[in-house]
Amino acid sequence: MSAGTIGLLEVLDRDGHVRQALRITAWPVRVGRALDNDLVLDDAHIAAHHFSVDADDAGTFVQVSDTVNGVRTGHRHFNAGERLVVGSEALRLDVGDSHLCLRLAEHALAPELPLRTPRGVWHNLWPSLAAGGVVLAALLFGTWLDTDPDDFVRSLGGMLTGALAAGLAWCSAWALLSKIFTRRSHFLWHVRVLLIGFLGLQLAGAAAHLLGFALSWPWISDFAFVLSYAIAAAMLYFHVLGLEPRRRTRLQGIAVGMFFLATGLSLWFNHEGRDQFGDELYMNHLFPPALRLARAVDTANFVKGLAPLQQVLDEKAKKPDSGDGGSAAAADED
Repeated sequence: MSAGTIGLLEVLDRDGHVRQALRITAWPVRVGRALDNDLVLDDAHIAAHHFSVDADDAGTFVQVSDTVNGVRTGHRHFNAGERLVVGSEALRLDVGDSHLCLRLAEHALAPELPLRTPRGVWHNLWPSLAAGGVVLAALLFGTWLDTDPDDFVRSLGGMLTGALAAGLAWCSAWALLSKIFTRRSHFLWHVRVLLIGFLGLQLAGAAAHLLGFALSWPWISDFAFVLSYAIAAAMLYFHVLGLEPRRRTRLQGIAVGMFFLATGLSLWFNHEGRDQFGDELYMNHLFPPALRLARAVDTANFVKGLAPLQQVLDEKAKKPDSGDGGSAAAADED
């Protein structure tokens, strides 16, 4: 700051970049929509004289004027007539739909942050290429397992075309939104989020099925969708982070809320449709017997353990299906 400057009041855009700055040389400083203010803000949610910044023997303070919306800073809200003391650090103020930053001459500057600029094209591309190679290998292996040898080449071509088109469309849509809101596309960021998220989903599913088989705990495989929803919520968080990088706490809350909402709906639909909360009627993922860690059960004990199931099946058999109710009633009348 130049000589005589005791503070700086900055108007920030949604990304935190300075759009306008008022050099303060004397107190008080008045802010509002009226033209007689020191800082005039064209914001319909700001009063004619919204607030002022002044100083006394106790220090510098923000005095909220006659306004309906008040002044927000962090998680606190100050109404008309209230006073906010400026501390030892720069103060962020949310006024209407505008964002301000008050910096005083005695405030210490934050250290300079290094630019996250890649040292070259390869340095920027190799993480995405490495993740893409692993994803491609996983897709090839899955296609090989699920396809007859005679149809492998045709299925492989369709899989590659569909995966590439879907991935490009998904990342391009997020990149367009990032360009609109942050003026940067962050295309490679969204590509990495998609690739790493896809690998996480594949590994989580395979690990859940393998553990369920090895330990003879079918509930692990049955509720594998919960972990998949958690990974999908994390993907959503990192995608949206490319649009709103300064609101991490709020985005984390949204992602957690989406996870619990999706999990709750899945549990409810499973219970309504199959009278169980799990996603599978039985464990259908078989692995080599050498990977099984649970103790083997002989045939006699296995059949004996199925005895309680007979009562459950009998009770279900006595319940008429909703679709057969009309036919059963008609048969009784005849």
